[in-house]
Amino acid sequence: MGYTRPVAPKSPPLIPIPPSPCTVEVRVIDTNTLVYIDTKLFCQPQLEGFAGHHAPIYCFLISNGKRHVIFDLGVRTDWKNYAPSVVSLIEATTVITVGSDVASVLNSDTSGVNIRSTDIESIIWSHNHFDHIGDTSTFPTSTELVVGPGVRDASWPGWPQIENAKVLESDMQGRKVREISFNSNVRFGSFPAFDFFGDGSFYLLDAPGHAPGHLCAAARCTTDPPSFVFMGADSCHHAGVLRPTEYLPLPQPQAISPPSSATPQRHTLDGTALTPFQQVADGPLFPDHASAMETVRKIQELDAADNIFVLISHDLSLKTRIPFFPETINNFMEKNLKNDTRWLFCADYDGLINRLGDGES
Repeated sequence: MGYTRPVAPKSPPLIPIPPSPCTVEVRVIDTNTLVYIDTKLFCQPQLEGFAGHHAPIYCFLISNGKRHVIFDLGVRTDWKNYAPSVVSLIEATTVITVGSDVASVLNSDTSGVNIRSTDIESIIWSHNHFDHIGDTSTFPTSTELVVGPGVRDASWPGWPQIENAKVLESDMQGRKVREISFNSNVRFGSFPAFDFFGDGSFYLLDAPGHAPGHLCAAARCTTDPPSFVFMGADSCHHAGVLRPTEYLPLPQPQAISPPSSATPQRHTLDGTALTPFQQVADGPLFPDHASAMETVRKIQELDAADNIFVLISHDLSLKTRIPFFPETINNFMEKNLKNDTRWLFCADYDGLINRLGDGES
């Protein structure tokens, strides 16, 4: 089944987003810590030749004037000081290549941005897994911790009060923990949304499936034209779960960057240019699999819009292609970053594609 002609995309659905004249500055923080992603645990079906990879964990500094918040903290540098059950999990399932931490990145910056850990109003956990919770003690106790629905009860009491706890009791000790809810009628696309600053510049989004209270986020970067960065957290762990779709068909091999002489289309879920390569795994890492699939579907609608740049936490294909702190990513449309990086992830399938070749023509 060769790829003989391009496929016309289907028009994506209209995306309801409340209007606002307010924006935030968005800075992606890469602490240069890597975590090994064993793809068979996160994606299905298993594709022979598509092995795991050492992936980044992107964190985000969101600035609304003089108000600053952090979305996700990545991995703490002294990861063996996580709760013992988490240390055992790490040692059994992954490899961590330690870099820095978010607070150190802020405090050592000499660019003139001059935003320090003491200036952070809120830490937002997308969810309570070790590669996102970091070390809250590197921020003052005046910095609140914001979590999604149900996360407080799922996390605390922590270790050592509870022997098999996944977080530390000290993660919240002495600081305000604010658990948000999605009781309003505010929507960002198909997602229930929480207007964090109250001015339409930054939304937390209800994105269940991977973990209790899992959150995504959307930041308004520009107003004319409107543009947004979408922080996908762990809604999925590889862009091949998001693309291609009927809204974003897979281009011909020579149009993929880097170009391929093989036909990646034959390795999508149904062998067409209109379905992703894989989907989220039906297993313990997506315990609410139906909700996880629905969350991915909602992201795919946003991903089809030219003015919404979807960044999932562990997208290795973007590591050398997007600006990181202290630069902002607000001008991604002007720099054509979304279009230039959309299909870079296909390179991760090279081992599979190049070995199997084109097959039928």
